[in-house]
Amino acid sequence: MIEEFNVIVAGVGGQGILFTTNVLARAALKMGINFVQSEVHGLSQRYGSIRTELRIGSEVHSPLVLEGTLDLLIGMEPLETLRQAPYISERTTVVMSDHMIVPMAAYLSRFRVPSLDEVIEAIKSLNPRKLFTVDAYGLAEKAGDYIAANVVILGAAQASGAIPFPEDLIREAISELSPARYRDLNLRAFDLGREASLPR
Repeated sequence: MIEEFNVIVAGVGGQGILFTTNVLARAALKMGINFVQSEVHGLSQRYGSIRTELRIGSEVHSPLVLEGTLDLLIGMEPLETLRQAPYISERTTVVMSDHMIVPMAAYLSRFRVPSLDEVIEAIKSLNPRKLFTVDAYGLAEKAGDYIAANVVILGAAQASGAIPFPEDLIREAISELSPARYRDLNLRAFDLGREASLPR
């Protein structure tokens, strides 16, 4: 029985963050495991910051993850992943897309934005349990459409061993939650993500 497993899914609007979180919540529901979740929105429109928190387990009561208690960080965008630095500790597995989306404010103000390598080094300095980076958009295109990049990352997270649910249960949840026209695409993307799960 899972007593406590804490997940944050972070990225920007339009990256399928809520879908990814709902897949994990559906898997917990199918196993009869207690869970609570919350959503933190910045700008609700496309490219605004979004973070969801999902806590799974028999000893979980509050939906908010405490700093230093995060088990899995799924990052749809590197800068948004780095924003979650206070939550990362030795117990955290980080699975992150390598595709950078420069914040509009930084672009307009000509602020210097860290490179992907700098983001990776900054995350490594926090001593996470594991760090995986994934060519989520490239693999999603290979599956059929870049819109499935979130499911690629979910597949990588599942293959990393960080998700406490079996592969078939995650696949079942993806299938149930996907609109019919995206179901096969999402399942292909999930499989490609599983194959691409390599630690940095």
